[in-house]
Amino acid sequence: MLRWVRQAPTVRGAKWRLTTFLNVARSLTADIDLLKPVRKALRTIEKHREAICARWISGHNNARIEALNGIFQAAKCRARGYRNDDTFISIIYLLAAPIQNLLKST
Repeated sequence: MLRWVRQAPTVRGAKWRLTTFLNVARSLTADIDLLKPVRKALRTIEKHREAICARWISGHNNARIEALNGIFQAAKCRARGYRNDDTFISIIYLLAAPIQNLLKST
């Protein structure tokens, strides 16, 4: 059902689908003690409802952040042994900076 929420074409549709999802999920997990973690996750979704719906307004997702995290992890692997934060930051810049574009423009 969360995919169904994510596929909503508008903010209004997303809010309606999210509310419907939460209501259905709450009714299915209400009486089962084993599903306490699921109820906790539903409360978290409820708490962040506005931020979830803001995705339809901004059009952004976390793909860019995940890509940057991959670059940071690669830099961390290459910088092992260095104890200096400045060196680590320099390696991140070397890996992530569009140097190829800078070289083509000169």
